[in-house]
Amino acid sequence: MNTSVDYRLRMGAALGVAGLIAFTATGCGGGATTAGSGASPTTSTAKVLKGSKLRSLLLPVSAMPKGFQLSADGVRNTGYAVAPPSSTPVAPGKVCGMLQQTSWTRVSGIGSATFAQNDFVDAGHTNQFAQEIETFHGDDAQKVMSGLRKAFAHCASFTDKSDGMTVKVKLVRSALPGAGDEGIKAVQTSPAWQGGMTYVAIRVGNSVVTAFYSSSHADKGAAGVGMAKNIAKNVQSAS
Repeated sequence: MNTSVDYRLRMGAALGVAGLIAFTATGCGGGATTAGSGASPTTSTAKVLKGSKLRSLLLPVSAMPKGFQLSADGVRNTGYAVAPPSSTPVAPGKVCGMLQQTSWTRVSGIGSATFAQNDFVDAGHTNQFAQEIETFHGDDAQKVMSGLRKAFAHCASFTDKSDGMTVKVKLVRSALPGAGDEGIKAVQTSPAWQGGMTYVAIRVGNSVVTAFYSSSHADKGAAGVGMAKNIAKNVQSAS
C-alpha cells in the first residue's frame, strides 16, 4: 500500500468539536498520482477500474453541503497504474488510530489495485467529508470488508491520544442492508467532542467505496451514508 503521505483526521478536542484540524493524505494503492496530476460481477472476474476512471465516479462539490470546498491536498488517484496484490498486517495497537485517517481501509491489511480519493471541508475546518473508491484483485474486496468489521468491533471503546490530548472514544457498528453487495457503517463519538463521525464502507463487486463524515453537529455525519450509497451506484454503473 502507498503510505507516502498520511492524511490524519484530527478531532478538534480543544474546541470541543469532531472536525478536521490537520493535514496529510494516504492512498491505499500503489503508484498514486495527484488528481490534476442488481450485483456486480464476481470479484475473480471483475475488471479493475483505473484510478483515472474512479476519480470521475467520486461525488462532485455540487453534492456537498453548503459551504464545503475541495481540500486540494487530499486529492489523489493511481492514474493508469495498477498495483499487484499486497498485504501489510496491522498491529492491533495501531488499528483504532488508523481509523482516523482518510484511507482507513488500511486497517484491513489489504492493499488495493487502484484508488481515487478526495475530501471536502467547511470554512471553519470543523466539518469534513472524505470519500474514496478502491478496486482489488481476486476476493480481496471481501477480505477488506471482513477486516473492517473486525476493526470496528476491536475499536468499540478505546482511548485516543493525539495533539497532546487524551479522550475516551466509543464506536458503534451496524450493517447497511441493500447497500451494494455488502455494506457497513460505524459512528464514533466522545464526551470530549461536539457531534461525531460516521464511517461507511460499501462493496460493489471487487470495489470498495468508503466515506467518512466528521460533523460538529448532533447528526454525527449521518448524511455520509446516503452520499456513500450514491458513490456506490456510480461504481455499479461503471462496472
